[in-house]
Amino acid sequence: MSTLDSPHHDRSRPPGPVTPIALDALDLAIDALVAEPRLTAALQRAEDVRIAAALAADPRHAADRLLVLAHHGDDVSALAAIHALGSVDHESVDDRLLALLVEGDEPFAGHAAWAMAARRSTPAAIDALTRLAAGEGFSAMLAERTLVEWSRLGAGPSAPLRRLDRCIADAEAFDPAADRTDLLHLSDRASRPDRPVDGIVVIQPFLHARLDRDGTSLGSGDAGGIASLLRSLGSSLAAVDGIGEVITVTRRHDGEAASEELVPGHRVVRIPVGKPGPLPWRQAWVHRIEIERHFTALGRSLAGRRVVWHLRMADVGTLAAAAAARRLGQPVVFTAAPDPHIVIDALQDDGRLDRRSFAVDDAGAQYWFRARMVERLTAQADRLVVLPRPTIAHELVELLGVDPIDLGRRVTVVPEGVDVGQIDRARARRWLRGTAPAVQRVLDGLPAERRSLPWVLTVGRLHPTKGAQRIVDAVVAEPGLADRVNIVIVGGELGAPSPDEQSTIELVRLAARGADPALVTLTGNLPPSAVADLMVEVAEHGGVYVCAADKEEFGLAIVEAMAAGAVVVAPARGGPRSYVDHGRDGLLCDTLSPSAVRASIVQALALASSGDAEQRAERAATVRRKVRRDLSIDTMAASLAAVYHDLLPSPVPSTFAA
Repeated sequence: MSTLDSPHHDRSRPPGPVTPIALDALDLAIDALVAEPRLTAALQRAEDVRIAAALAADPRHAADRLLVLAHHGDDVSALAAIHALGSVDHESVDDRLLALLVEGDEPFAGHAAWAMAARRSTPAAIDALTRLAAGEGFSAMLAERTLVEWSRLGAGPSAPLRRLDRCIADAEAFDPAADRTDLLHLSDRASRPDRPVDGIVVIQPFLHARLDRDGTSLGSGDAGGIASLLRSLGSSLAAVDGIGEVITVTRRHDGEAASEELVPGHRVVRIPVGKPGPLPWRQAWVHRIEIERHFTALGRSLAGRRVVWHLRMADVGTLAAAAAARRLGQPVVFTAAPDPHIVIDALQDDGRLDRRSFAVDDAGAQYWFRARMVERLTAQADRLVVLPRPTIAHELVELLGVDPIDLGRRVTVVPEGVDVGQIDRARARRWLRGTAPAVQRVLDGLPAERRSLPWVLTVGRLHPTKGAQRIVDAVVAEPGLADRVNIVIVGGELGAPSPDEQSTIELVRLAARGADPALVTLTGNLPPSAVADLMVEVAEHGGVYVCAADKEEFGLAIVEAMAAGAVVVAPARGGPRSYVDHGRDGLLCDTLSPSAVRASIVQALALASSGDAEQRAERAATVRRKVRRDLSIDTMAASLAAVYHDLLPSPVPSTFAA
């Protein structure tokens, strides 16, 4: 059986004897790959090339054919050829992959290191991989991963492996008992006397979230909607019968406690990873072994409990958590989504990603590895949770290679949810006290003549793919609209922005150039209560909420705005199609089209102001009821708890005859 750390995955093909096939089958597979216009489909064609190469009747000629493609094909074809080389049954491949590793540019060297995990180890290869693993980039993790695979198999000399600074070489490095600090740090909080010891313990990791009781850091750096979701979901799950405890695992920052209870039964465990300061997800892969050891220690500290890991992201935390859970024999629930596949599609449609420049983008965003990782996790997880997108079943089969029959056995559809209580409290504050402080701060920053204008609000990470700059572009491009609305952008660490945040800020400023300087207000990240106050202001004052992201798997902030009664504009690509009633409570649009975004904002503003006050109030109340009924965090928690209980049923007490 393939594992998450194995170099290849069988993509759920039916088992059977391996029979050599003619070389022309490899040529046909290569021709199909080269001719495939869609990048996501090309990723699947690449797997066909690898399988054809593994079954080639003449391995030497197959290796020659693939080496030509690796050197002279476009970026996608070259990467596919490198991985296919790793499956060719011929000794010459070892030297060829080593040459690609030593002489290749990024990401080709890293992919060669990845493909070498399927080969035999040699002293020269160990030396080359050790040098690459000593670096700081994504390729260092891939080299480290291959060295670890060889070490686990007992292959090759161990002395060069032990030269690695991160202690990755032998089995002892993976034994948390060797690090008593980790175990003491975690196990003293593992059993809570105020929680049922027979209840299920849910571990939900997201290293890039910064969570505390007040949610003061939500929306900064890489922590977007998923951080807000885990904070509210964990607290809601903790109140469900049969759930003993929820542990949300994040990275520890300076000044933060190692553990903090958010509510009874929901605590955050913060693990030290890397050097102090920001650690963007794209740079965190090199800490995989360190993270895996912390996760293994946490899992072992809960020995004797019913533990389930719920994984969601295509990042290093999920990769490490899956390995730890597998080692400990603890089950995994995975929220499966065709991501980064849908992102790749969106970027290709927008002209920002193509076959010729794919390698450069892959070096930064690790599309190839993350796509394969999601495919493997989807195949191996004990249970799958999916969001209620109309096309999700088709996408899982076509993009992730899920067997349609298996899909029905392991999949549960669970809509994400929002804390409607947070919105209700914000509405009550407005009714009892008037303008909230967070709203007043925005108004105070506006000239007097703009303070009565409705808002176009967006909330989320400051990242180019989230599309804040598109909203500004759309408003500025529509004649007269910039004089009739204010744009309020919530999110980001404005005092010390990350590279992605700084890039987005510059794009927003460029889009607003020539408009009134007061058109755009950047608030930075705000706690959930303040965000709720802003959303209620939008709903009550004729404004609209706009999400112009490339895509949204679900779109929690959109749902929060709807819970406030606001009219929304949301991407037609992704999850919002499952809950936005186009033309009634909002608009769905192609967010990659500037004209579509502009037209949708204009239509949404008209919808928000249509009818008399009573009609507008009833429309908002209808939307709020829909969210409360179908999309509340408590509804989501109850659905997930049912999945966990099905996976880990309560033990039946033993009975003894008198």
